[in-house]
Amino acid sequence: MKIFERIVDGRIRDVVQPSINHYGFVAGFSTVDAVHAVCLLLEEHREKQKTVHFGFLDLDHVPREVIWYALRRHGAHEELIEWVRILYSSAGTSMEFPIFVGVHKGSAFSPLLFVVVMDAITRDLQKAAPWTLLYANDVMLACEEKTELER
Repeated sequence: MKIFERIVDGRIRDVVQPSINHYGFVAGFSTVDAVHAVCLLLEEHREKQKTVHFGFLDLDHVPREVIWYALRRHGAHEELIEWVRILYSSAGTSMEFPIFVGVHKGSAFSPLLFVVVMDAITRDLQKAAPWTLLYANDVMLACEEKTELER
């Protein structure tokens, strides 16, 4: 199963281009990079004696339909989305109970799916806020005006 998941992961990566604001689950970026980016933003505003307001969101669970929507929004073909659906529906537990939210923990392509979902559901927020940082399931928005952030 893991080998097939890695193949599907590769196919998704061929199609999907998430925004540049991701620091979690993205090759070449780490927690240190995210913290450094925020520190630079604060330092720059402090030097210019400007205010900056931050908003933080924690998105724990998303319905599975949002995963399919996010893949479509990034240009994934229906055939590829169907493979992801099959992999998700064929996974099981020792005691049967339905799971309709979230990405699978331990799946080879779950980190990528998480990035795709976060990008899709925060795309409008990213346009509205001058500075946006995404790390795993956390979103940081920053604006110079409090009213901008509240919108």
